[in-house]
Amino acid sequence: MLLGIVTMKGDPWEVEGNFQRMVKMVREAAERRAELVLAPESVLDGYVFNEDPTSTKEEMLKIAQTVPGGEYLGRAGELCRELRIYLIFGFLERDGSDLYNACVLMGKEGEVLAHYRKITTAGEYEITPGGELKPFDTPLGRIGLLLCSDRGWDNVRTLALQGAGTIFIPMDGSGGPENTEKMCWRARDNGCWIAIANTWSAVLIKPTGEVNLAKYETECVSVQVLPLPHENQVSHNKRRPDLLEPLTRTPPDGFYDEDGKLTDTALARREEDRENAKRRSR
Repeated sequence: MLLGIVTMKGDPWEVEGNFQRMVKMVREAAERRAELVLAPESVLDGYVFNEDPTSTKEEMLKIAQTVPGGEYLGRAGELCRELRIYLIFGFLERDGSDLYNACVLMGKEGEVLAHYRKITTAGEYEITPGGELKPFDTPLGRIGLLLCSDRGWDNVRTLALQGAGTIFIPMDGSGGPENTEKMCWRARDNGCWIAIANTWSAVLIKPTGEVNLAKYETECVSVQVLPLPHENQVSHNKRRPDLLEPLTRTPPDGFYDEDGKLTDTALARREEDRENAKRRSR
């Protein structure tokens, strides 16, 4: 299968403009025969909860999408039906009064095949952490979805242990050569493909840790071969679960409690970072 990777930086609050820019690049990828297109994190809203330190929850709720019935998910579904492609992209999601940093995989018929909410959101204003870390069984095989800072070692390993053969990671920032090197180790340790669409980088890594694609440029489309479906190739039979309990222990100053909720430490740190960002923007 040919994978198209879109790199673009969404403008804060400019949902319609960002969507139109994404559509243009998705069409370019499809014209170059891509069957699956991967776009960045929060591409619709421009990562507004961090990019604009004056943003309020009330304002963000107005532009956030619902799943599966949001306006822009519907329009993205129409695009998938027209072009006969799969599409992964990130956006600000609302569910009642809660906000999530989310992404979806949409199928060729415009349906939502997978829906994921970011789990490491301690630094993101008013964003609720997601509550699940599991792969999805899709026509593309068993895949994993992560968003940016979710790409830590434990989370990649958790998806791989559940059989994910390919992990797709929409990102906003932090996507340079150093990140690519780290993700090469993640891919090799876990026997899975890793594909990244960032605001300024496109990366595709083999299960061996070799780099198939590493392009550091924004506002562009890259197309590369990705064998799908692909099964995880690493055996985890030699793991010692009796020795791994510390991995699940909550540290005293941790950002998440036993239920996955943000701790007082995390909330205080987030508010401090937000105030600092306000001062820098004046």
